[in-house]
Amino acid sequence: MAAAGSGVNWWASTAWCIFGWAALMAGDPIRARDALLQAGGPELHRIQPSMRPLYLEILVTSALVTGRSEEARQWAEQARKEAEQLGLPMQRASALRSTAHLPLAQGDPAAAADLFAQAAVESTRCGAVFWEAFSLLLGAPLEAAAGRGRDGTLAWLRGRRLAEAGGSGMLVGLADATRPPDGGSEAAYGSPDRAELAERLATLTARELEIAELVAQGLTSQAIADRLYVSRRTVDTHVSRAFRKTRVSSRTALAALMARRRTGNRFMDARPDPG
Repeated sequence: MAAAGSGVNWWASTAWCIFGWAALMAGDPIRARDALLQAGGPELHRIQPSMRPLYLEILVTSALVTGRSEEARQWAEQARKEAEQLGLPMQRASALRSTAHLPLAQGDPAAAADLFAQAAVESTRCGAVFWEAFSLLLGAPLEAAAGRGRDGTLAWLRGRRLAEAGGSGMLVGLADATRPPDGGSEAAYGSPDRAELAERLATLTARELEIAELVAQGLTSQAIADRLYVSRRTVDTHVSRAFRKTRVSSRTALAALMARRRTGNRFMDARPDPG
């Protein structure tokens, strides 16, 4: 920080942002907030636009920890709008994580878990392994709190494996601190192999499959209805049928199946074909 000084150039701004992230990880949200505002100014205009959604996540977390719920909501909304304008998956993932903290603070772990799972999917799409693992590990205990223990364990397993493979001591530590009640064992749950996965998805109609893909993209029922020019009730009916046919019980689990259909499994490591 001494080298960066108090100027307003790119180097100084970046250094203050990194310092803010470190302060938040060290448990000092006030210093984290001050560092971000030093870096970007009151509206964060000095921070590169493509990086703002990421750093806004720090401000959302800091605001909630210090009891500034309305400020947190405003920062999260700014992150969402800027991520939408950029149209990039890593920035969308960061905005989703920012938004996830809001229902969590209001005592709704299911809604928060869904948003963290969507953030993991977005991170997967751009190969951002660190952020995929971070999103999964933040969401895993919330899945369990929402009564979705299987999803929580599989998310935790995937997140920890990615953390270990990437050599991230911080994320491995986060995984150890959030180990599921079952110890993180997948034996009790298993995972559908590719043949079973194909069989499950083959039962879906073209419309159900289309809506399942949109669910996996993180769209709400209303957003899907608007896109397809149908009623929200029609969308919810298709989603319920997709749940029944694929034998899942949540949008998170359905998104996981669809992600695996494309690239393996968001919650489980892809297994190579024998041969």
